[in-house]
Amino acid sequence: MGYPDSMRVVLFTDADVFAGTERHILDLARGLRPEGVEVRIACPSPAMLAERASQERFEVVTIQKRGLVDRAAIRTLMGLLRSNAVDLIHAHNGRTMLSSALAVTLAGKGRAVATQHFLEPDHVSRSGPKALLYRSAHRWVNRHTAQVIAISEAVRAKIRERAETPDSKIKVVHNGITPPDTSLLASPEQVRQELGCERGTPLVVSAARLEREKDLNTLIEAMHTVRASCPSAVCIIAGMGTQEPKLRDQVRRLGLEKTVLLLGFRQDVHALMQAADVFVLPSLAEPFGLVLLEAMALGRPVIATRAGGPVEIVGDGETGLLVPPSDATALSEAILQLLMDPEIAQTMGQNGKLRFHERFTVEHMARKMREIYTRIL
Repeated sequence: MGYPDSMRVVLFTDADVFAGTERHILDLARGLRPEGVEVRIACPSPAMLAERASQERFEVVTIQKRGLVDRAAIRTLMGLLRSNAVDLIHAHNGRTMLSSALAVTLAGKGRAVATQHFLEPDHVSRSGPKALLYRSAHRWVNRHTAQVIAISEAVRAKIRERAETPDSKIKVVHNGITPPDTSLLASPEQVRQELGCERGTPLVVSAARLEREKDLNTLIEAMHTVRASCPSAVCIIAGMGTQEPKLRDQVRRLGLEKTVLLLGFRQDVHALMQAADVFVLPSLAEPFGLVLLEAMALGRPVIATRAGGPVEIVGDGETGLLVPPSDATALSEAILQLLMDPEIAQTMGQNGKLRFHERFTVEHMARKMREIYTRIL
């Protein structure tokens, strides 16, 4: 494919946290650089994304988070377009989509692209007059956005259901990540020693926000059954969230204090994953599931729910297992299957690593995104 001699893109978010979307933006920026794309990152400052982007020598355009119709953001984006500093604005949530579409329309030049990272954006849950207003606004934004990118087929299906975007404008680009650098990780032996796990202890790991949608209570219930057949098994859950008190109460109620360990926030999640025999993500539904890619890149077999993005990531019976959401019996059976047959678990882990490198790298994602940019400019 013939590419333009130069291409200038600004990746735009108004989030001041560093979660999945912000990680995606930084990974995408890294991937686009070798593709010959000049990348700026527009975001609030101070914020972790701005700090990390600066450290990696990306130009940061400071746009603070304000109201729904953010005049300052629109003016800044218009200035970038009119000065030819950027050709394209790539927005990553509802407010930034609106600002980008307005900036392109008012500047009379440039193009806007938007990535939808969620199955159900916030405006979908609104009711009454506000719902009509927000849906009308989204339809206008989508008419003035050159391309809407879904991070999975599951997200695309939800966009279609809402009928806010012409089908011809929706493209799927799966997320990609940079694989964890194993040379920087504590060894599995060190991790297990810190956790108080004896050598050979069957270890199940999960890493997720402790929120309802992650359904970690089903994993805890499943471990109650697992313990009956595999008494030495240990499950560690890394993450923080509003459900922590309820989950700790469930662990006590089921007498699982020595079986299920809630570790809270951890900086060493990749080391925990690498030490695992099995990685589990029991979510009710996921728009994608970046954490599954991390586990697969580390060669771990994964268990996830057959709901949303994981269906597109996990090769059921090949790289891991898929189970129905909220089904503790099915989840416990899947965990036991992999714990009791280490050879199959190891094969699935190796297959998952291969699948990751074939489909879900940053390079693969950036190449597809570059093709979309080229087509619409």
